[in-house]
Amino acid sequence: MKKQQICVIGAGIMGLSSALHIQEICPESDVTIIADKLSPNTTSDVSAGFWMPHLVGSTPPEKIRSWSQSTWDHMTTLAHSKQASELGACLVSGYLLSPVKLDLPFYSDQVLGFREATQKEITKFPGAKYGFFYTTVMIEVRRYLPWLMKRFKERGGKVQQRKLSSLTELSGQYEIVVNCPGVQARQLVGDKSVESVRGQIIRVRAPWLKTFLTVTNENPDFLDAYVFPGAQEVVLGGIAQVGDWDLQHRKVDREYLWKKCTTLLPSLQNAEMVKDWTGLRPVRTSVRLEVEYLPLGDRSMTIVHCYGHSGSGVTLHWGCAKEVADVVKRELNQDRNKLSKL
Repeated sequence: MKKQQICVIGAGIMGLSSALHIQEICPESDVTIIADKLSPNTTSDVSAGFWMPHLVGSTPPEKIRSWSQSTWDHMTTLAHSKQASELGACLVSGYLLSPVKLDLPFYSDQVLGFREATQKEITKFPGAKYGFFYTTVMIEVRRYLPWLMKRFKERGGKVQQRKLSSLTELSGQYEIVVNCPGVQARQLVGDKSVESVRGQIIRVRAPWLKTFLTVTNENPDFLDAYVFPGAQEVVLGGIAQVGDWDLQHRKVDREYLWKKCTTLLPSLQNAEMVKDWTGLRPVRTSVRLEVEYLPLGDRSMTIVHCYGHSGSGVTLHWGCAKEVADVVKRELNQDRNKLSKL
């Protein structure tokens, strides 16, 4: 029997994980990834790989919780596996700090050892008056993406590196198109609710630093500053520039990050600089994970959209990918049922 053809647009963390899940539950299909950028040049590569759920716009909270829980289970499994050193997957403990009293984060019962920070702990950090302490999980996305790609290709997956200007370019070639283009959804499918939020980070070597720090003003969904100690490097961040599509590193932003993070943690002043990274977060009014039947003359193209994850792509990726694969399988089964009745 001829295999059904599935296309996944995008080779970031959402596209790759979706392609893998589709291969797993739809083994009768051939899966092709089409992307203009591959690792290490995707937006996902810029991520610190830190698991921390955000309420993404008006996305139902129960969806965020379900997707993030599935991803937590996956990432913590990797952190305890023999692949942990290869992927830089590890548990990491630290603080969420604020100058104002915060409500309990909705994910407090998903992480490990969540508690209020003591005043003795908080006084160590300038400007902080309240906070929480907990253990979460991280992964080195720059290592994780090639690992996912290797698994995808080992299962027979194909990759085309090219830029699409419209989904209609794929007309008649695939039974289903899975659309994971990140911020490029604004141009590719004309979704004007997608907005770029530019982020710039600094990677440094500071092996003495073992505790993460996240600083917010009022809403724990938005971080004013963060310091994430990974397996090899420490990520310094806190830039979120709405509507900015510039991928060039800016000296002024670098100086701003450096001052903010070294004020928070003076020990960073002797850290060895490694690299500046800049990426565009795909912010949307809500995550779009749904089927669309795009009319094309006397037929239609079945599209499964999955984009708009803001800064929570890593935190939600495995759970979203599972749901994408379930939707693809359901659509394929519906097509088979239609054909069997002819």
